[in-house]
Amino acid sequence: MTSEEGATAVEFAMVAPVLIFLTFAIIEMGLAFGADIVLKEATYDAARLGRTGFVAEKSTQDAMVKERVKSMAGVIMDTDKIVISSLSYKSFDTLKKPEPFVDKNGNGVRDDGENFTDVNGNGKWDADQGASGYGGTAQVVRYTVTYPWTFHTPVIKNIVGNDGTIELSATAVVQNEPY
Repeated sequence: MTSEEGATAVEFAMVAPVLIFLTFAIIEMGLAFGADIVLKEATYDAARLGRTGFVAEKSTQDAMVKERVKSMAGVIMDTDKIVISSLSYKSFDTLKKPEPFVDKNGNGVRDDGENFTDVNGNGKWDADQGASGYGGTAQVVRYTVTYPWTFHTPVIKNIVGNDGTIELSATAVVQNEPY
């Protein structure tokens, strides 16, 4: 073995761990991006199903929406960790707006004791007046699906923090069809 061959072996030994790490990092980031896309597509598809109001025999709208998300996202995710929520609104104008209240002291913030209109009927003032559920005919519904994605490569776990977990999230807003 010549000294040049030995130098090549030493150089490879120094560079190989970095290349292997980069390869794993690229694969893990690609999986996370792919999972995010799958989650978004599953959310949009479930929202399209939910807006029709269609319910199969011996099922519920809630069960059908959840099954649609989980059947699509379950290809790459643990379906037990998928969280699906929905809020319904009377119109697009009320989307993500607080329930109206009487601002007695004029500070722009609802304080305890100030009267409010309980738009969503849950008995308390909310910063978002959406009501839980899939709404009725012609109502606007905001579907939100989240998933805790965990990285497995130790260095990426340290970079990301939170035990290497990030929250993937997808939101779809649709107006229900008249049904």
